[in-house]
Amino acid sequence: MRSGLRLCMRLAAMALCVLVPLAAPASAQPASTPPAPSVTDEDRNSPPYTMAVDARVAVRPDLTATIDNTVRFKVLRESAIRTLGQQNLSYVESLNPLEVVEAYTEKSDGRKMHVDPGSILTRDAATGLNAVYQRDSKVKTLIFPDVEVGDTLVYVTRTNRIDKRFPGHFTFRALFPRSASYETYHLAVDAPKSLGLRVHVRGDGLSHESSGGAAEDRHVFRYRPKVWTAEEPGAVSSWDRDPLIEITTFKDPSELGVSYWSSMKGEDAIAPEIRALAEDITKGIDDKRGQVVAIDRWVKRNIRYVLVFLGSGGITPNPAASVLKNKFGDCKDHVALMGALLRAKGIASEQVLISVGNMYRLPDLPIPSFNHVMLYLPELDAYTDPTASHAAFGILPTGSYDKPVFHISSTGSRAARTPPMRPEDHVSTIRTTASIGADGVIKGTTRQTATGIFATAARGTAMQIQAQGREKYAETLLRSLGRPGTGVFEQAAPFDFTEPYQVNGDFSLNGKLQLPLSGARDIPIGMPIHRRPGVGLLGQRLAGRTTDFPCYAGSQVEEIELTFAEGLTLPKPIKEGSIDNKYFSYRFSYEVKGRTLTVRREFKSKVAGQVCAKEIEAEISAPLDRIARNLRVQMSF
Repeated sequence: MRSGLRLCMRLAAMALCVLVPLAAPASAQPASTPPAPSVTDEDRNSPPYTMAVDARVAVRPDLTATIDNTVRFKVLRESAIRTLGQQNLSYVESLNPLEVVEAYTEKSDGRKMHVDPGSILTRDAATGLNAVYQRDSKVKTLIFPDVEVGDTLVYVTRTNRIDKRFPGHFTFRALFPRSASYETYHLAVDAPKSLGLRVHVRGDGLSHESSGGAAEDRHVFRYRPKVWTAEEPGAVSSWDRDPLIEITTFKDPSELGVSYWSSMKGEDAIAPEIRALAEDITKGIDDKRGQVVAIDRWVKRNIRYVLVFLGSGGITPNPAASVLKNKFGDCKDHVALMGALLRAKGIASEQVLISVGNMYRLPDLPIPSFNHVMLYLPELDAYTDPTASHAAFGILPTGSYDKPVFHISSTGSRAARTPPMRPEDHVSTIRTTASIGADGVIKGTTRQTATGIFATAARGTAMQIQAQGREKYAETLLRSLGRPGTGVFEQAAPFDFTEPYQVNGDFSLNGKLQLPLSGARDIPIGMPIHRRPGVGLLGQRLAGRTTDFPCYAGSQVEEIELTFAEGLTLPKPIKEGSIDNKYFSYRFSYEVKGRTLTVRREFKSKVAGQVCAKEIEAEISAPLDRIARNLRVQMSF
């Protein structure tokens, strides 16, 4: 099932470093995202199925819990049969073991076709994809028999929540994306009064009632959405905007920080091999910033990202010496090793809990909802992510800027925010020098320099060039640009953290410029590895947006010099132009001097933060369309 539509009853964070919204206990997961209705669908404004959920959480005095869950899917159209016919229920065996109580297809006449025990399959969930190996993560697959339109698929599960990674505390989160086809949702939570549960609900259609006896409190939640809407592409996370339930025993964020830090056993110990390595890495470097940069580069280059956890390993890092020996680890392990190397040089650091991706707000109550951890260096006032193996020091992954974060160290915890992006820090410059021969053959060189997030991406490309071969990658890239040809990239070093970072390549296109030169002809753009000006930084366009969307600051420059062989007709002049508003600027120039045509485009995104309000879509859509048309402008003869 797709994580975006999981009910996400988070009793605690499953694991840091998975880099996706944290998984939910299977007892509360709905099916996959309803497929978007097609233009031929008889009813394009409703989902092909609906679901009803009835759940009960019984919290015991020791803060373990039992979750009983009944999920009913009503099949409305044929397109839902294949989507719903197999249900995958994910769980972590050592934390939340799952039992399927019953499952059946309920026919429209009331008959029940029970799922045969042999059609309930249990397997390891870890596939090794993206270097993620959750050794006790399991999936139960339920294969329903004889599914037709009008049937209702029902499964009843019981989850035993025995997760104690945050000793003395209980947390719970349930999300209701508006793109999920809920008909109704009902949840009852029973807990000892002594736990003092704190509750928060958000969103239309969601209600909460509480009652209590002498020893126990009951909280009842009901949800009935007013409208179903398909998910908008490029929107901020459902966690930031859609209805949800939050329950916690944490009184404040600092208490959460103390609980998390308690898992860092032996954090201050520095093994002899760690101290020796720190000295070797920083040999001959006297200033602290230089030492930090050297340690940062060493960890990024030498420690592979691999997520392997079992039980409490979801939040507890391996010892730094063990990470060093294995030369691999997840984000917690990278942070543990780099933090130990820094301490060996007397340099303080703080762990930074963050939700990467398109989540830009914290829970309203203190709940362990983060999915990643990185470092902050107080003396340098700088963040670094040691798992971002192609990023220079101080350059964060794109989805980590302008985010609320939680700093945790032995001295305590505090809330903070990562810095927003600045256009001058993230610059992509693509310079193509090409010639058109007397026979119409087009060949040339593309030189690309980059800083910030663009340099990070370029180093990743350099790794692909190294893996596929310099000529093969060039051929593949030209074909993907719609301009087949041959080429070769210069040898690029993926772990050269110098900025600006440079990638160069020579190319020759298969298609000749049609002669004689008359009418309109495309302008060759060379062999760029980055997106062209105006593309990508402000996301994708969607008329009538109803949700905010992530957007990024940066500068994109494209320069093309095209020299025509003697005897060829030269192109006519084209009017220069510019676009300016408070969100971005764009400049376009076109000049013929001698036998050389020079085209220059520069786009600068000036957004103040990394979440753009849905209202600005109407302001930027038309100007960005103008830029898109300008990118397609042709030479005229």
